[in-house]
Amino acid sequence: MDHEDALRRGAVEKYLLNDMPPPERDDFEVHFFDCPECAADLRATAAFLGGAKQALRRSPVPKSAPRIPKKPWFEFFGRPAFAAPAFALLLVVVAYQNAVLLPRLAHDPMEQKNPEILTSLSLIGGNSRGGAVPSATVSPGQPLLISLDIPTAERFSSYSCVLIAPTGAVAWRLPVSATQAKDTMAIRVPSGVLAPGDYRLVVQGQSNPGADTAELATYRFTLNGAP
Repeated sequence: MDHEDALRRGAVEKYLLNDMPPPERDDFEVHFFDCPECAADLRATAAFLGGAKQALRRSPVPKSAPRIPKKPWFEFFGRPAFAAPAFALLLVVVAYQNAVLLPRLAHDPMEQKNPEILTSLSLIGGNSRGGAVPSATVSPGQPLLISLDIPTAERFSSYSCVLIAPTGAVAWRLPVSATQAKDTMAIRVPSGVLAPGDYRLVVQGQSNPGADTAELATYRFTLNGAP
């Protein structure tokens, strides 16, 4: 499991809520020991959940109350027994947003409001079985936008895009649903992931979960470093 997989699956929240199957839990435990961002998220989310539980314990709802005339149901929300823990919980949520969510969004270019010009690389029609090898020049710290078409077939329920680095190692693996594969895909590759060299983007199809994958296409491209 890598950092992008952990974010996509909501691994931190599932881990703390014991909502992970044992194999995925083991993978995430191995990952967050080497990932400072996931480790920080894990600590902050654990603190958030602990603070929420403490806030609710401090103001318990009375077990019994004197009989009073029947009032509209919405007046319940103004009672101290409900308002105090709810307000405390709201403060914990605000603190969690300020400590975790807002800093994360501030460092995520996809969440910024300012427009951004991306270097684009089209792999449409660039299957390795023929055609020239496309190339692009990317400056350090600049993301890359890759567009391609996935050759679909009815027997496949899902697909994946696997990027092979110039060293032959897998740089990343991106799951693609059958619905997403119907249209031309645009993949935004974060800055710092790619280095100059010759790459292969392998498209695989899978008939059902757990089944072997079939290689459907291989797209080759070259990245050049900015002068």
